[in-house]
Amino acid sequence: MSTEDVYWYWLNNIEGIGRITIRQLLEMYGSPKAIYDAKEDDVLPYISKSKGREMYIQSRNWDRLLMEWNQLECKQITFIHPESRQYPKRLRTISDAPLGLYYKGRLPEENGKAVAIIGARNCTRYGVEMARFFGRELAKCNIAVISGLARGIDGMAHTGALEGGGYTLGILGCGIDIVYPNENYRLFMQMQESGGILSESNIGIQPVAGLFPQRNRLIAGMADGILVIEAMEKSGTFITVDQGLEQGKEIFALPGKLSDVKSRGCNNLIKLGAHMVTEVSDILEILHYSEKKENYTNTIEEAEGKVKKVSLAPNEKMVYSCLQIEPKYLDDIINEIQIAPQDVCMILNRLVVKGLIVENARNYYAIRL
Repeated sequence: MSTEDVYWYWLNNIEGIGRITIRQLLEMYGSPKAIYDAKEDDVLPYISKSKGREMYIQSRNWDRLLMEWNQLECKQITFIHPESRQYPKRLRTISDAPLGLYYKGRLPEENGKAVAIIGARNCTRYGVEMARFFGRELAKCNIAVISGLARGIDGMAHTGALEGGGYTLGILGCGIDIVYPNENYRLFMQMQESGGILSESNIGIQPVAGLFPQRNRLIAGMADGILVIEAMEKSGTFITVDQGLEQGKEIFALPGKLSDVKSRGCNNLIKLGAHMVTEVSDILEILHYSEKKENYTNTIEEAEGKVKKVSLAPNEKMVYSCLQIEPKYLDDIINEIQIAPQDVCMILNRLVVKGLIVENARNYYAIRL
């Protein structure tokens, strides 16, 4: 810890004072320490809101600041600012660059490639498997997978990256210590150990609607390209896409059925000029990825082929072969393969235990890529 870090922390945590005011004060005084040491009467005219002026006066309490700083260290949270060595280079060039960031775990390598994988929270089974597949295979290529740790596409992209043994970064729209949604608790814990968690918000700050657009500019900023897996025509996903376009990032989209409402946003993106993605190499080529990687799976067909090569009994192969990414009802499976119902149920349970298929809903089964 340096005292300069604590001054930056102080300036970023005065309630009622935003980034515009902070930048004006830095332009006037040159550093957070100079602002802290300045006379109140000199600084207050630059703070427009009465609440901000009141909180500024109350905030200059060095003992309390040190106590808060120690709290961060106890929680293994690192605070960084534009003068920090760890501050991501990618974020220095974006509009309204953050003046303070909190992270757990580690940040991605500065010189490595990174792809943001985003999409619908309420996604289809197809979206779940595609997010996992692309997250996993990109991670195998040493490409950092960036997303927002939300339910649906975000969570599955992070999960896939961890399965691929690679790096993944979750960027939060709430305090750095807040797990939102709760269902991602285990994933959050895994990522702070094997990847990273990043937020512009201090500990204890609950998720509110206004924080997510700000979060999205960081997701776009940390990535070289943005892959949209599933999105409706009007979706919050496009806030990140718009930010990416403003920042000059490559936009990728996964095509979907014309009749699928959840894919209309992706199909429209492709129509407007986004790169259509049907295999991993589509992304690698656009990003000029030159590192040789032999162990990644390029297409869905290859992934399915690898599963089919797993040692299965004849009846197991028969049951597995009739399943798809989209869930199939138990009665339809039984009717299709003409095996005794009790045997089909036993085989399905064995395939679930082996991790080759999932029971998506009661009596609905689908393959797991």
